[in-house]
Amino acid sequence: MSVGSGTGHGKVILLGEHAVVHGQPAIAAGVSRCVRVTIRRASPAPAAELRPALAAAAAVVGDIDIDGLAVSIEGDLPVAVGLGSSAALSVALVRGLAAFQRRALHQGEVARMANEVERVFHGTPSGVDAAATSLGGVLWFEAGPPPHAEPLPPAGPIPMVVALSGTRHHTGHSVGELRRRAEALPQVYAPIFHAIGELVRAGRTAIEDGAWPLLGELMSMNHGLLRCCNVSTPVLDRVVEDAKRSGALGAKLTGAGGGGAVIALADGSPDDLAARLVGRGWEAFVA
Repeated sequence: MSVGSGTGHGKVILLGEHAVVHGQPAIAAGVSRCVRVTIRRASPAPAAELRPALAAAAAVVGDIDIDGLAVSIEGDLPVAVGLGSSAALSVALVRGLAAFQRRALHQGEVARMANEVERVFHGTPSGVDAAATSLGGVLWFEAGPPPHAEPLPPAGPIPMVVALSGTRHHTGHSVGELRRRAEALPQVYAPIFHAIGELVRAGRTAIEDGAWPLLGELMSMNHGLLRCCNVSTPVLDRVVEDAKRSGALGAKLTGAGGGGAVIALADGSPDDLAARLVGRGWEAFVA
């Protein structure tokens, strides 16, 4: 019996979410938490909620009849919190179907195909999630067109912690609402997006130089600008402040906002920072 399996990892946006769909760069990174799928010919047919994504993946990978395919999903990546779960599932489905067909795909093909699949979830994704979840590492990303992703090797391991706010978000809704506000008041929002782009560029230098205090400052500034865009929430703001009180060099929401997760840059041991955040009542883990 033919069986194919594939894995897609989660991601965080270190700097630049939302502005990336308005012509600015972003810096993203893959994380170890992941989604794994196994695909085989069997009954029953795929669940109704999975069928559109599986059909989209089958269309981009090749001419695959999804009727009679059984798909099992497992992993430890939290869902709907800004860590790229839909992109990770899209990557896993593309890789799983390619393996099912005994077809080899290079990384660029996986990212491109997964971004097409992610349209099922988010309509017009920028491509940054698919790139980060398929390529891993730290990435400099520009949406284009054409989209451009390149490795951004840090000077050393980035001591990052993810903290979950306990609330979920909807990426398509958050991105769409901000787009509508930006189109109505371009004179207000364009300077904000430009400022985010500038701090992303400064963040690139900080990452290449290992200047973690500067990176932390830029992350906190980025969160402040995202608050100005009305995509943060009181709960996310509390997580950010608790991270700073726990000794983080900086913290910000990651992803579309409206709920979800916060990333915090540790001043020293990320395990210690994660433990302090857990002590304050948040679920947290080292990225």
